[in-house]
Order: sequence, then C-alpha cells, then structure tokens
Amino acid sequence: MNHLYGASRIVRLVGVLLLPTLIFAQDMKSFTLELALEIAMKESPRIRAAEKEVSAVRGRGWTMWWLPDPSFGVEYEGIPSGRGLNAFGERRLTLTQSIDFPTNMLFKKKLADQDVNVFRMQLEQTRLEVAADVKVAYAMLLARRDQFRLAQENLRLAQEFLDKAQTRYDVGEAPQLEVVRARVAAAQAENDVDQAQAELTSARAALNALLARPAEAPVNPVDSLAYRPFRYALSELKARSFEAHPRLRAAEYQVSMAQQVRNLAWGSLLPNIELSAFQQTLEGNPNFYGVQFGLSLPLWFPFRQRGAIQEARGWLNASQWRKQNERHLLDADIESAYSAVLASQQQVERYIETLLAQAEEVYRIALRSYEEGEVGYLQLLEAQQTLIDVRRGYIDALAAYQAALAELERATGIDLD
Repeated sequence: MNHLYGASRIVRLVGVLLLPTLIFAQDMKSFTLELALEIAMKESPRIRAAEKEVSAVRGRGWTMWWLPDPSFGVEYEGIPSGRGLNAFGERRLTLTQSIDFPTNMLFKKKLADQDVNVFRMQLEQTRLEVAADVKVAYAMLLARRDQFRLAQENLRLAQEFLDKAQTRYDVGEAPQLEVVRARVAAAQAENDVDQAQAELTSARAALNALLARPAEAPVNPVDSLAYRPFRYALSELKARSFEAHPRLRAAEYQVSMAQQVRNLAWGSLLPNIELSAFQQTLEGNPNFYGVQFGLSLPLWFPFRQRGAIQEARGWLNASQWRKQNERHLLDADIESAYSAVLASQQQVERYIETLLAQAEEVYRIALRSYEEGEVGYLQLLEAQQTLIDVRRGYIDALAAYQAALAELERATGIDLD
C-alpha cells in the first residue's frame, strides 16, 4: 500500500509539472475563443484585482459593525503620602465595553453588506468588460490571420503573372512594359505580406496581453470569422439589461448604502450603551464586585446630529440621481451599440449577397480575356486588385461585426451566444 501511495504522489507531481506544457500544447493546436475566455477569467490581472477588492471589503465589513475593543483600567485610591502603590487603601480593576444602540448595529451590518454587494457588482462589470475585450481582440486576430493568408495568396498570383508575362515577352507576345508592371505588382505584394505579418504579430500580442501571457506566446486560433445573423429586438435587450446589468445593480446597492447611512444619522439621536464590570479590593479584602451601566446623551443634536442627518439626506438624494443617470447612460450605450451591430450586419450581408460574387466574376472575365489576348495586363491587374480589395473589405466587415456584437454584450451585460 505504501508503494502504491508513493507512486500515486509521483504521478500527481509529474502531472502538475507537465500541466504548463500541456496547456502550451493545447494553445498551439486548439486555441479557441472559449479557451481564451477561460484563461482570461482565471488570469486577468483586472479580474484578480477586483476579486481581491471584494475580499478586502468583506474584511472591512467586520470593522464597520462589530463591537469596538473593550477598555481595561486600574484605579488606586487611599495611598499614603510617600508610599508606593502597594500601600493602597482601595483598588479597582475595571473592564468596560461600549455598545451601539442595537438598531444602529443592525444599520451598520446592512451598510457593510451593501458595500460588499457594490464591489461584487464591480467585479461582475470587470468580468463583462474583460470578456468583451477578449472577444474583440480575438476577432481582430482572426481578421489579421485571414488578411495575412490573403496577402500570401496575392503574392503567389503576382509571381505567377510575372512568370507568365516574362514567358509572353520572351516569345514576343507581350511588351516589356507588361513585364515591368508585373515586377512592380509582385514587389508590392511582398510589401503587403510583410505588413500583414506585422499586423498579425501585433494582434497576437494584444490578445496575449488580455490573457496575462507573454506577448510572443503562441496563439494559433482554430476558429474562423463566421457570420451569424443577429435577431435580437432592441426592446428585449433593454428590458433584460435594465433588470440585471451590474452597473445598475451597483447603483442600486449604493442607494441602499446611502439609506443605511441616513438611518445611522437618525440613529445617532439614540444613546450608546456602556457596560462596565469591576473587581474592587477594599482594605485588603478583594471580594468586592460590581457592574456599571452608562448611556451617552445626544445633547448637541441641534448641531452635530442635525448636521449628520442633513449630510446623509444629501448623499441619499445624490445616489438616487446617480442611479437615474446611470440608467440613462446605459440606455444610450445600448442604443448606440445596437445601431452599430445593425450597420455592420448590413455591410457583411452586402458583401455576401453582391460584392464578393461580382468581384470574382469580374476577375474571371478579365483573366480569361487576358489569356485569350483580348485585354492587356493593366486591365487584369485592375480586376485582380478589385477582387483583393473586396475580400479584404469582407474580412474587415466580419471582424467589425464580431467586435460590434462584443460591444453590445458589454453594453447590455448579456451573452448573445
């Protein structure tokens, strides 16, 4: 049994040591948006900082409503002149505990709970924002990857045309100008590949930054820029968002906090309770005990308590207005994000329904006419450039559409997947 237990511990240890390698291999082979979001939720410094803030506020809550530390005192009386403390005639050992009025303790407890809730909603908002940022960055990475592949394909075609132009020139079927133009086009295609490579590297670094990974860490996404029609109604999204969005819920908890502060301000008119227990030694006899009760008197209520009540009322009114303003801002954000989604969706559908097919048809006609000698290389080059521009535009439109969806999720707090 001991051998088996030792072997099991070794296997677990090896598994822990190999876990980073396994994750690295998974990143290399099957990096998906779901994996990126999973890593971000666990490793994002923004999320982890917000989680620690929630933990800190939970700890602060105990100090807001729990009892203050008791005080201990020693009192000596009847000490003859020139003698030490041991010559006392009377000694009293006192333990004193101050206690808020019970209702004030309840208000403080509720205030501490609402404070935690505010930070919990801020944590949810942070998670929402990080998820949206990751989705935007992932969509940009997919777009830069596709743009790089398109640039490589364009370079391949440019080199093929250069070879054909050179062959046609060698047999006297094309002028030298056509060869020169083909060389220029190939050189430009090489520059486009270099630029696309740089943009791909930048997009990879941007995503890695959100995942708290080194900028050069490998990210080979297996997803593709796919178009999914958007079918949500604006009224439905607003209704769901106004009900549960972290921004609004945080504002509601802040109003609740202000209400508890107001309650405490009125509660300051109630006395605090002071309890004392003492042991008294009198004339050498230590067997005297007693208790003492005290109440604080709010004698200065026209000034101190009145000012606290006025301040609390002002903060409550301010928090209610801020909540209303937050709702208006959220409404505007949803409206703007929804319009952006619809606009980008229309652009994508225009590419799918019209532009892509027409650009490909123009290129096929131009290529056939060029091979049959009916048009020159310049016309073919223009058709090829039109096709490339349309394909690039389609990739950018798809990425913009995915980014717009992510921004709508950020605005509504709803996972549209």
